[in-house]
Amino acid sequence: MATFGVPRRKILVPEPRSRFLLVRCPNCGNRMVVFSHATFPVRCLFCNTPLVKPTGGKAKILGIIEKVLG
Repeated sequence: MATFGVPRRKILVPEPRSRFLLVRCPNCGNRMVVFSHATFPVRCLFCNTPLVKPTGGKAKILGIIEKVLG
C-alpha cells in the first residue's frame, strides 16, 4: 500500500512513571531501596523512622533521595 504525500506517524513507546529509589534515612544514614508508588508505609530497619508514606498514587518520600534506579 503506497502512502504518497501522507506523513508517517511515529509510534511512541510508553515508559513507566514509577521508579525504584535509593533513599537515605535522615536520622541514622541507613540506605534502602524503595518503590516510588509504594502502597505500604516503609520504615528504616535500624531506627524505625518512617521513610515513605503512601498517598494513593505516588508515595511521599520522607527520607533523602540519593539515586533513581532504573
